[in-house]
Amino acid sequence: MTDAERKLWQRLRAGRFSGYKFKRQVPIGAYIADFACISAKLIVEVDGGQHLKQLERDNLRTFHLEREGFQVLRVWSDDALVRTDEVLNMIWQKLNVPAAALSPALSRARERESAMEDAGQHDKVFMREALTLARQGNDAGEVPVGAVVVKDGAIIGRGFNQPIGAHDPTAHAEIMALREAAAQQGNYRLPGCTLYVTLEPCAMCVGAILHARIERVVFGAPDPKTGACGSVIDLTAVQKLNHHARFTGGMLAGECGELLKTFFAGRRK
Repeated sequence: MTDAERKLWQRLRAGRFSGYKFKRQVPIGAYIADFACISAKLIVEVDGGQHLKQLERDNLRTFHLEREGFQVLRVWSDDALVRTDEVLNMIWQKLNVPAAALSPALSRARERESAMEDAGQHDKVFMREALTLARQGNDAGEVPVGAVVVKDGAIIGRGFNQPIGAHDPTAHAEIMALREAAAQQGNYRLPGCTLYVTLEPCAMCVGAILHARIERVVFGAPDPKTGACGSVIDLTAVQKLNHHARFTGGMLAGECGELLKTFFAGRRK
């Protein structure tokens, strides 16, 4: 399973689509579908290549799978990895049916999805606050990563990367935001809080997040070098840990990633 497939599978089996059960590596006729919801007759395929021969093979697969009576949704692996929430929304739209045809359980799922969309708008607001902090780090000559900690709709901790200026290898944006939030709360535990950060947390920061008992983490761009939420390793999937936060990636990933690309391009000149 590729990194993109693994990340999408983690989200699909997490129960986002209550009432719709997905399975992976499902035999359909002569083919093995990446992910399939048999009850909804929907197949999700993650494609990695854009070469002509690959596209021809994918089109042939789609043709035969549709002949078996399935809808086929094809997504690029980059989108599944970086814009996971957008891909999940595309899947939900394919699953969507008129409200009158929904069972009570699926009606409740629709209501939950609507609530999640509202929460997504709040997530964008707080991620933009984190982006503002990342730009402050950029202006200070630091790798532009910003973070905020939110409790009950209010920011209680802010931070941006400053290991260079602070002569502190632990002074990542997440750590700085957690320190301020903990001081503000008068408690090293931060239950009920959400941390927003513009870059996928590293192993050190995931450890701090778990120790702080953060409830939820929303990050922007993936980190193919040190990301510990699925890009390099996935500490969030270690079941033996005594605390588990909910992690969501890809929020404003384009803006977050572009800020980093511009910074490193300037450093290389």
